[in-house]
Amino acid sequence: MTINVQNFIQDFRDLYLKSPQCGSWTRASENCDYGDITTVSKDCYMCFNSGNCREAYYCEDSRELKDCVDCAFCEACELCYECVDCNNCYGSNYCQDCVNSEDVHFSYDLKRCRHCIGCVGLRDKEYYLFNKSCTPEEFKQALSTLDISNPLIVEKVDKKVEELKRKVPRMYVHQFDTENCTGDYITHSKNCHRCFDTRHTEDSGYIYQANLDKGTNDSWDCGPIPTGMDLCYDIAYSHYLFNCKHLYWCGNLKDCQYCTNCFESENLFGCHYIQRKQKGFYILNQQVEEDYYRKTTRAITDLLRRKRIYTLHDLLNKDLSAPTPEISDSQLERKCVLCGEVFELTENERKFYKEMDILYPIYCPECRAMQRFRLRNERKMYKRTCGSCKNTLITTYPPESPFIVYCLDCYWKHMG
Repeated sequence: MTINVQNFIQDFRDLYLKSPQCGSWTRASENCDYGDITTVSKDCYMCFNSGNCREAYYCEDSRELKDCVDCAFCEACELCYECVDCNNCYGSNYCQDCVNSEDVHFSYDLKRCRHCIGCVGLRDKEYYLFNKSCTPEEFKQALSTLDISNPLIVEKVDKKVEELKRKVPRMYVHQFDTENCTGDYITHSKNCHRCFDTRHTEDSGYIYQANLDKGTNDSWDCGPIPTGMDLCYDIAYSHYLFNCKHLYWCGNLKDCQYCTNCFESENLFGCHYIQRKQKGFYILNQQVEEDYYRKTTRAITDLLRRKRIYTLHDLLNKDLSAPTPEISDSQLERKCVLCGEVFELTENERKFYKEMDILYPIYCPECRAMQRFRLRNERKMYKRTCGSCKNTLITTYPPESPFIVYCLDCYWKHMG
């Protein structure tokens, strides 16, 4: 089988368009149809990127929630409402960065506290109102008048808390058990550059939402939701990869580039919707000989460089007729060609690009991250029909979407 190198970009786009997409990545869950990337959960509605939840509604990037509503980046919380970045909290509302606390409301940065309203920065405290000690009776009275359904009361309490936030010192960064890391909300990590919502990550940069069981090692520009990756670049919504670049919705791959919806394989280039290709070499889903694979992928890479294809998003969406300015690799301080912001290439970053044979980026880290976010659909749910079994789907793909969309069972059943 002969691959037309000059037609690779259009052939890949055609393959991506005509191959099935999965209607929803909700797995091992019950009654969680409205939402996406929800796993091992039950009775959840409009939850995204979450797992092991029970009766959670409008929650995202959270784990082990029970009876929670409108929570984000929370873990092991129960009976909580409008909470952000809270862990092991119970019966709490309108809280942020609270840990191991119970019955706290409209509070920020509490640790091991109980029965608090409008408090900031407390540790091991019980029965406090706006950072002042009170009796259980006073707390009970205050709680009875805290009608969160009344916007005037919520606004009044919010105002007092905001004033208190400006008086109480706070830690400059949210990190725990880290060494030589920049970024925020990082735990159990080392040598991380501008990473966010990341755990168990080392020697990596620009990693976003690697907050599942394992982050990345020796990787750059990965996320959202990269899990268990080594030597990877430009990865989104993928898991357990080694030496891979420019992937979206992939898992358990090795030595693969420019792939989407591929699993349990290795030596793939420009492939979509295949799995279990551990033996052999594949370009555009076609098996080829190793020598041909090496020669052809090198020629395709050269073509992509000439066309100024920097990311998977470029490969799928870039207007090839529009000129792209060239920036010399010697120019370390750069202006993003998308937003105009100035960014700088760090020494470790440049070393990684050279070792991985990657073009120095012309987009700033934030724009690169937004490109990966945009590979996904909007968080809106629609009803449409599975392209195989014809059953009704509840999916983020609107009915007018040009893609072929399968339910999860059909998606795995027909994958090549």
